[in-house]
Amino acid sequence: MSSSEPGKFTRENPLTFIVPEPLLLRVERVDKPGASPGDQPVAFTRAGPKHVLLAVNAYPAQLVNAFFASDAFGEPVIVVGAAWEDEGGIRGELSALLSERVMQAIQESVSPEEKRESESREPWAASASASGQSFEEAMAASEEDDDDDDAADAETHFPLVIGAVLRFPENRKFPNDFELEVDDLMRSILEGRAMDAAEKRIDNLLGGI
Repeated sequence: MSSSEPGKFTRENPLTFIVPEPLLLRVERVDKPGASPGDQPVAFTRAGPKHVLLAVNAYPAQLVNAFFASDAFGEPVIVVGAAWEDEGGIRGELSALLSERVMQAIQESVSPEEKRESESREPWAASASASGQSFEEAMAASEEDDDDDDAADAETHFPLVIGAVLRFPENRKFPNDFELEVDDLMRSILEGRAMDAAEKRIDNLLGGI
């Protein structure tokens, strides 16, 4: 990868990436201090011979119940992300792409007595992505010259943020190459070498003593 200009990637204009292979995620409720009343923290773990914690996020308890009732993560999902520079460090988000079929199953689990064929999706669904757009719509908007006919026939997917990613400035390995830094950060997360941000902050402080 080539070096990137400092400040090139911002929250409004992030570096986007996609995990090459779909991942089977194990979802479980967890306790996490600081969660808002009514919210249920959820841990997303990469299933396999060696379970790897990828992310933790909190959602309304009713939505979390719908995850399990609809078996939303019963099949491998595509994981995408966005990262931007933040005061010398890196911040970003990981999202799981949920198909329209799965989104409908979740909605029906949330409100099983209501069939909303012509109504808009639940408010939480519209906020699953920052823009409310589907993944395909967002990609089409950023790739004006994309004429791939197969994309038009593919099932629509919507990104659900599953957690944040963070690397402190003092922990950067490639300070002059943001793309390479993000690639290294994602490899660390996928391979289980990443550390919780609060624990890493303490580790950094102790390392400086």
